[in-house]
Amino acid sequence: MSLRLQHILGCTLVGLGGLIYLAFRPTTILMFHVADGMGLMPLIMAWRSWTAAWQPAEFWVYSLPGGLWAAAYILLVYGLLLRQSAMLRITIASSIPMIGVVSELLQGVGLLPGVFDWADLLCYATPLLLLYIYEIIKNKTICHGWIASTVSN
Repeated sequence: MSLRLQHILGCTLVGLGGLIYLAFRPTTILMFHVADGMGLMPLIMAWRSWTAAWQPAEFWVYSLPGGLWAAAYILLVYGLLLRQSAMLRITIASSIPMIGVVSELLQGVGLLPGVFDWADLLCYATPLLLLYIYEIIKNKTICHGWIASTVSN
């Protein structure tokens, strides 16, 4: 995938997740207070009124935006670090989605406040797994790095 296409797709995923969030999340969250302070609430309320007839499942409202943003982060960071080593690209591109996965798991065992949700875990883990599969198939860098470190030990 070309760098330009990566950036377009990454920005599209950020925008789509944001539009879902703005349309269906409760207006009591901090983001809406910030938007109000910026004078954006009339525009947001128009968007919410246009989408009011839709009643998406909770997955679409509460889990999917996080997954879209995790995928966008991977695409954008991976593209920005194209000239760096594959291991550095993978490590940095994995960081935010991995934090999401670990946070969900810690919530599941009660070590982090919040409510564990399988859908959230799936949405954070899917783009991460796709990145690893892509690297294994296209570049074999994860396998080569693992084999090299195993052989040298």
